[in-house]
Amino acid sequence: MRAYRLMMMLLLALLVSCSLSGVSLHASAPNRLPPYYRKWIDEDVTYIITQNERHEFLKLQTDDERDAYIQQFWESRNPTPHSLTNSFKEEHYRRLAYVRATFGDERYDDGWRTDMGLVYITLGAPQQKANYHQGMSTRPVEIWFYLSPTPALPAYFNLVFYKRSEVDPYTLYSPRDDGPTKIVTNDLHDDAQALKVIDKSMGAEATHAMVSLIPGEPINIDHPSPTMASDLLLEAVRNLPEQKLEKERIARLRAANREVVTSSIFTGNHATELETVVLRDSRGLDTVHYLLRNERPDPTLIGTLKDKRAGYEMTLTTRVSTEAGKAVYERRDQLAAGGISAQAVESGRGKVFGAEGRLPLVPGNYVVEATLTNNLTHDSSRASSKVIVPVGQPNSLAISQLMLYRGNPVQNGREQIPFTLAGVRFSPRGTQSVEVHAGESLPLVYQLWLSPKDLQAGEKSKAVHVHYTLGIVGSMAGDSNRIEEDEDVPVANADTAGNLVSGRTLDTSKLQQGNYRLVIKATGPGSSRPAFSTMTIRIVPPEANVEMWTAYGDDRLHPVWQDDFLRGLAAEALNDNAEAAACFRRALAINPNDSEIQTHLSAMDRKLVPHTPGAL
Repeated sequence: MRAYRLMMMLLLALLVSCSLSGVSLHASAPNRLPPYYRKWIDEDVTYIITQNERHEFLKLQTDDERDAYIQQFWESRNPTPHSLTNSFKEEHYRRLAYVRATFGDERYDDGWRTDMGLVYITLGAPQQKANYHQGMSTRPVEIWFYLSPTPALPAYFNLVFYKRSEVDPYTLYSPRDDGPTKIVTNDLHDDAQALKVIDKSMGAEATHAMVSLIPGEPINIDHPSPTMASDLLLEAVRNLPEQKLEKERIARLRAANREVVTSSIFTGNHATELETVVLRDSRGLDTVHYLLRNERPDPTLIGTLKDKRAGYEMTLTTRVSTEAGKAVYERRDQLAAGGISAQAVESGRGKVFGAEGRLPLVPGNYVVEATLTNNLTHDSSRASSKVIVPVGQPNSLAISQLMLYRGNPVQNGREQIPFTLAGVRFSPRGTQSVEVHAGESLPLVYQLWLSPKDLQAGEKSKAVHVHYTLGIVGSMAGDSNRIEEDEDVPVANADTAGNLVSGRTLDTSKLQQGNYRLVIKATGPGSSRPAFSTMTIRIVPPEANVEMWTAYGDDRLHPVWQDDFLRGLAAEALNDNAEAAACFRRALAINPNDSEIQTHLSAMDRKLVPHTPGAL
C-alpha cells in the first residue's frame, strides 16, 4: 500500500510537471543576455531553478534587476535566512565544481551536462557507490545508492548508470526504456537471459537494480516486468524543482525571508570607486585588499535598526572573475554595528564611507566587482576594477602599490583583517589616488618585496634605498615646489618571506591646489635595477569633504585555510592545476576533514597524473 501511494504521488508530480511544460521559457531569449547571466540561467542553476522562476528572470530588462533577482533566488533557498553564509549556495557551487572536474570532457567543461553531473548537482554525493567497470560480458556500470535528501523522492533508492559504448559517457538507466539487454554485451534479446548474465557478473543487488530502482520492491527474475515506480523516480530526479513538495519547501523559505525580487535597487545616486592594492602575507602569498569608496557622504548609511538603536547594516558582495570572464569565486560580508552614539552618528553622516575587503588570489589578471547594499534602504552601489596580481621575480626587488592611511596603526596580529601588514592594521584612505587639503600630512605605507639573495646572512646588514618625489603631474623636472626625500630601510627588518614593510609621512604645506604625482623609487642592496610605485595626490579646496570612515566584515569568518582554498579556486580558474593542488593541500593540512577541499584536490590530482591510454 505504501509503495502504491508513493507511485501515485510521483505520478501526480509527473503530470504537474508535464502540465507546466507549456510555460514559455523565452520571454527574453537567453542568448540575448550578457554572458554572465546567460551562464547563470543556462548552466549554474539549470537543474535547480523552476520553470516559473526561469520565466521571471528572462523577463527582467536590466543587469541591476538581474543581480537583485539572483540575490533573492539564493536567499529563498537559504536554510538559515539572513545568516552570514548560505550553505545551500555554497554546497551547490561545490557540486558544480566537482562535476566539472570529474565528469564529461574537460576540454569542453561539459561535466554538468552529463547524466552523472545532473544527478550529483541535484542530489549530491551518493551514500554508497558500487562500480562494475569490468564485468564479464557486461557493459561498464555504476550504481549509486541514495537516502533521499527531500520528501519529494522515495526514502531510499538506487540510480544506475551504464556506458552504451567505450567512448560514450555514463547514461542513466531505465528498467523499462533500456532493460537488462542493454547492459550485456552478448547479442541477447531476452531480459531473463540477460539478468542471468548480470547476476553472474555483478551479483544479486545489481540484478535487482536492473529491474527496479526501489530496493525492497518485489521482482520476478524469471519473468522480469518493471513497474512504473522506477520511471516515475527518474522523472522526479530529472525535474526535481517542479515537484510539489520541493516547491512548497522553497515557498516556506521565501515567506520566512520576506524578500521580493526588487529588494536591492541600484539608484546611481551614490557614485563609488574601487581601489585595490596587492599585498603579501607572512607566507609570501598574495592578497588583494580593496576599498569600495563613495565619492561623497551618504547620510542614509547610518539609521535606526530593528532594535531601535542607531547603527548601520550593509552587505558587501564581491565577485572575482578571470580577465577572460571565467568565474573564480564570490564573497559576501556583513558590515554591521549598533549602539552608535548620537555624536558619532552626526559625525559619520557627514563623512565619506568606504567598505573594506580582501581577496586571497594567485598571480594572474582578474576583474573584481564589488556591490554595497544598504540593508536599511535597500539602495545599492557597485564598482569594478581590473586587478593584476604580479608574478614574483626571484632575483629582483619589487614594491607594492602605495596606500594612504588615517589615524594611528593598530597592532592586531590578524592577517585576515583588511589592510593588515606584518600584524599591524592600517585604516585605508586611498590607494591609486587620494584627495587631501593643502598642508595636510600624507602618512604612507607599502611593502618592499626582497629577492632571496637580499635575505642572505651577508646582506642583512644592508638596506634598501628609497627616494620619494612629489610634484606637479607632467612637469616633475621643472617644479620648484616639488618634495624630494630619501631614506634607507634596513633589510634586517624583513620577514622570512621577504616582505619589508615601510612608510613615510610627507608634508604638503608648500603645495597649492592641483594634481600631483608621488613617485617612489627603491634600489636593493644587491640589485642595480630599481623598483617604482606611484600614486596621484589631489590637493582640493578647504571646503571639500575628505574625511572618511570605513567598515569591514567579521575576520573570524575567514580563517587561514579558507584563504588557501580561495587561492586554489583562483589557480583552478586560471588552469594552473599544479598551483591549485598546492593551495588545496595547504588548506587541507589546516582543515583536514573538509570534504569540499578534498573534492577539489582530488580533481586537481587526477588532472596532474597522466592517464594510461585505453584505461577505464
